[in-house]
Formats: sequence, C-alpha cells, structure tokens
Amino acid sequence: MDPLSLAIAGALATGLATGAGESTGAALPMLLRRIRERFAGRPAVPESRAQLATALDEEFTRDPAFRQECQNLWNQATGDGVANSFRGQAKNVVQARDIHGGLTME
Repeated sequence: MDPLSLAIAGALATGLATGAGESTGAALPMLLRRIRERFAGRPAVPESRAQLATALDEEFTRDPAFRQECQNLWNQATGDGVANSFRGQAKNVVQARDIHGGLTME
C-alpha cells in the first residue's frame, strides 16, 4: 500500500486534519477538503482508517495527478514544504528553506 495513503488516513482518522493549528497553515484542512470532494456522492464513504487508506490507494493509482496534489499538500502540512511568513518592519528580509553557500546582506 502507498505510504502516503496510510499517512493521510492515519492523520484523518485521529482528527489531526480537523484540529490543525497554525503550524500546518491551510494545507491540512485543504487536503481534507480535497479528499472529501473526491469521495462525495459515492455510495460507500470510507469510515475507518483502513477503509480510507485502501480507498486513497485506489484513487491514487487511478489518478496520479490527484496523488501528486495530495502529496504536495501533505508535504506542506507536515513541514516538508516551505511556509515562510513575515510580519513587521525590517531593512532586509530573506525567506528561504535551504541555503548552500554564503549569504551576505548589506
């Protein structure tokens, strides 16, 4: 089974997506919404963690673009993505994830 399916199903089953705080921004609630939209109107909506993981796995196999969208949102929500935020005043601001080499600000 796809590890992404298991991870998302686990997060949704424990209510993580509905109680997401600022650390995940809008990514996890958006992921939940996209999954609900995808499964809306189906006769059997997955309820348990195992059912959701299986349904997601099948959907990801059927639609690789949907899997990629979910992967991107998952990465943002779990910190694998970059979410820079700045408030206030500053002479210089650098927002980055990984900087390899030097950085000089004057």
